[in-house]
Amino acid sequence: MIMKQKNKFGYMLFKHYVRFLLDRLLYRKHYFIGKDNLPADGEPFIVPANHQNTAIDPVAMVLAYPQKVHPYVLAMGGVFRWSPIINAIWDWVGMLPAFRMDYEGVEDALNRTKYVVDFAATKMMEGHPVMLFPEMDHHDEHWMRTWTPGYLEIAFQAAEKLHFEKDVKVVPMAHHYSSYYGAQGSYLLQYDKPFSLMPYYEQYKAKPRTTIRQINAILRERVKAMMLYTDDMEHHDLYDFVRKTRFGDDYARHLGLRPDYLPDRLSADKQLWADIEDGVQTKPDGHTIVDKMTDTWQTIRREEKHLHLREHASEAKRLSWPCIAASLLVQLALLPLWIVSLFPAALWYYVPPMFMPGKEDRYYKLYTQAMQLIVDVLVLVPLTILVTVLVLGLVWGWWWQAVVWIVLWYPLSLFAWYNGNRMRRTFEQVVLRTRKSDAARLDALYTTLYGLLAQLTTKTQG
Repeated sequence: MIMKQKNKFGYMLFKHYVRFLLDRLLYRKHYFIGKDNLPADGEPFIVPANHQNTAIDPVAMVLAYPQKVHPYVLAMGGVFRWSPIINAIWDWVGMLPAFRMDYEGVEDALNRTKYVVDFAATKMMEGHPVMLFPEMDHHDEHWMRTWTPGYLEIAFQAAEKLHFEKDVKVVPMAHHYSSYYGAQGSYLLQYDKPFSLMPYYEQYKAKPRTTIRQINAILRERVKAMMLYTDDMEHHDLYDFVRKTRFGDDYARHLGLRPDYLPDRLSADKQLWADIEDGVQTKPDGHTIVDKMTDTWQTIRREEKHLHLREHASEAKRLSWPCIAASLLVQLALLPLWIVSLFPAALWYYVPPMFMPGKEDRYYKLYTQAMQLIVDVLVLVPLTILVTVLVLGLVWGWWWQAVVWIVLWYPLSLFAWYNGNRMRRTFEQVVLRTRKSDAARLDALYTTLYGLLAQLTTKTQG
């Protein structure tokens, strides 16, 4: 059952709450590119987007709109089976179920979808933005599945409800993330220029299927142009590794772009991938070079894993022993504060993924951030606040201490994350200093990889 009446104040308050957890704790920076392409308030439009990061994608899309705007987003029908309470929350915030035939069965999916399509079209007609993912599933590779055209059926049904007298627009949108895992990364939403359906109304009346297929192909290409994208899935993981190396940083700088600024990094990575793929196809020994790159990259991964190093950790500038000793002393001095900061930060970060099935599977692992956000928003954050108030306030009578402690959770959580990373980097520096032969072998492997990259790419690295 889709609820049609909503408490506007409660919705805005909830939106502020979710925005704080997403944009302050889970992520550090966000970028909305092309927001001026969004139609004016009240105009009917729909936003199809690529699907990169499970539930983070729709949440980020909803939060991109001003507080007063109440968009609707289609989400996987399976999340509406969790519990009646959670279903009520999904309804309240504007999530609509997208039923898929391969999950719900053909007849069931078709019957339910008719109602959802009609409801979404009605909301568009009323001036609410509607958003969805034509791929119908997420993935962590930088490519796109075939687009299902259901979003255009919604758009044209809204136009029909308006008697084809008002222009209904489609605004293609693309997501991009600095990382799908961890915390304090960056994400980017990019909006393309609106695509007007009004010029196609007469064609749609005569040939609806043909018109929808034609427009669907155009809009998919427009989203593809905004993405980091490759069709070379055989070498996708190699390309993804390469763009995050020091070579990728230097490549961005050579283009006059800032590697630590996500919009610039996206532009540089797109150019780098295009450069590599062009080299593979046009150079006489291009395929041989990329095969050698693959072997080198896989060896690097094995060596770093063997040394318990994170990806690319061996590329960091090596510290001297006095600097490492100073860092260890600082870590020792901060250790009591770091331990204190772990409540509730560690609870919020580590408990939600425990509920995930197949945590080691690449497909399910991508749910990590989504589970952290959803479980924290709905359960853990309210629960930790309640327990703190009950224990410190009601039991011990420390009301103002309880308030101060809750206020300090945000800076302490950031400290827990950054100091934990600093401790990990110090450990990695110790490993690289004590395992000199292994470190030298990794340096040689990266040098070999960069040499092979230089043979494929046309940009001279500085």
